[in-house]
Amino acid sequence: MFQPEVKLKFIERYCNPHNGWTVYVDIDASEEGRTGGERENQASIARKSEMQTQAESVKDRLRRINVTIGGGLSNWIMDINGVPDIKGDPDIVAIHKGKNTIIIAETEGESSGQPEQKLYRAIGQIIKRLSGLNSDGWTIKYVLVVFGDKIEAHLREVKALERLGVSGVALNEHDYNQDAWVFGRMLSK
Repeated sequence: MFQPEVKLKFIERYCNPHNGWTVYVDIDASEEGRTGGERENQASIARKSEMQTQAESVKDRLRRINVTIGGGLSNWIMDINGVPDIKGDPDIVAIHKGKNTIIIAETEGESSGQPEQKLYRAIGQIIKRLSGLNSDGWTIKYVLVVFGDKIEAHLREVKALERLGVSGVALNEHDYNQDAWVFGRMLSK
């Protein structure tokens, strides 16, 4: 699963708009296979094509369940009265006004890059969010979401993040009952 599909599966399972959540997701060009130079071998050409196809399918599915895709988080937040301003560009922001709860999630999927570097980047983003948000009576849940055996192994090595209120989950591709909550509080489905 590439990163856009990881985002979709997390949203479908844990903050689905059909369950009262208002959701924003950031999918950047690199996650859609629209960056980088010319691919030089058949495997990388096929990977880029697969990423592009999967990203379009994921975006269609996100739109069907009423998730806002890109367009600027600040503008999106302004349209939701009474919600604290969230700076930056988290992968997923989900708001449930009835529960006074905000989920901020950073995700990592399969990649040709080093899994630990990808995870450390996501951890940095989560730490940045922890440092800059005034909750004003909201419950804020921070979640690191990963897919893939290699990156899951690295997630298991950063359990100290639980002390900061961060949860870590490794998604199962097919069965949400098999998602592994590695540390922190499991979100309800």
